Amino acid sequence: MKRDWLTRLKYGTHEFFYTLMTFPRAWRFMRNHRLWRGLRQYGWVARGLVIVGIIVGLTMISEVVDWWDEHSNAPLSAMAIGSDSLLWQWLQEGYESLSDGVLNWVVLVLLEVVIYHFMRQTLKVVLDKDVEAAHTFKPFFQAQKRMIKVSLVAVTIQEVLVDLGDELLPGLINWWFALAVQSAVLGFAIADNYSEQFELGIRQSLRYFYRNYIGICLGLGLPLFLMLKVPVVGTVLGPLVTSVAAAIVLREKSDLHIVGYRRSAREQRRYDKREAKRQRKAVRKAARRARKQTV
Repeated sequence: MKRDWLTRLKYGTHEFFYTLMTFPRAWRFMRNHRLWRGLRQYGWVARGLVIVGIIVGLTMISEVVDWWDEHSNAPLSAMAIGSDSLLWQWLQEGYESLSDGVLNWVVLVLLEVVIYHFMRQTLKVVLDKDVEAAHTFKPFFQAQKRMIKVSLVAVTIQEVLVDLGDELLPGLINWWFALAVQSAVLGFAIADNYSEQFELGIRQSLRYFYRNYIGICLGLGLPLFLMLKVPVVGTVLGPLVTSVAAAIVLREKSDLHIVGYRRSAREQRRYDKREAKRQRKAVRKAARRARKQTV
């Protein structure tokens, strides 16, 4: 059933605040159920953390070199303390890097293995839903590819909408609009891990959340946006708590786990065409196999 814009606003506002209140529950849920158990099954987790460390290390080294070039003639006391110190420069540069949104998506892609694990473990508890051999390479590789694609789609949408806001909206309103856009796309990137568990494509997932649960995406994305501004602790714990909150709130508010995804008439036609094409291909393959056996 389609909702008018006023009804969508009312539901979206309720879902936004409901989702915000889910975060303390998600933190307790994560601790009580020890969702980090089983991470050792992913042999590539350590490699991912090494990659993160290398990137951060290279960034810090470049900052040290640039800072030293600018302050090599300054007194030692001025180099160690004050607004021009190296420590302050690191904190400021890190804050600005996260604020401009570039590292947000790098963090999500690099931490996908952990986001994937925490989402799966939460659904195992709240829905008794498990994926056989989910810790093996192939399911994770598919999830990692999907996160990269989702990130590219989300960044594109974000850039288009933020640029549009810059052109059409006055200063303060544009600032709030840009914050809402960045929060919504970040929330969608996490929520998509939920719809992925129910075999929705990326376009279906985007359409599903835009039509029905934009308030939940905002409620997930705003705390994540703020947590990603806290170096190390926030950048690691933020995506994990958000993935648990997404699984909990979508299990309570969404009917995806009950009735599945309901395709529109247009989507159904596309799906039928793809299925017919797949069946014709399977028939041709079976016919070729049969001819080879008779030769």
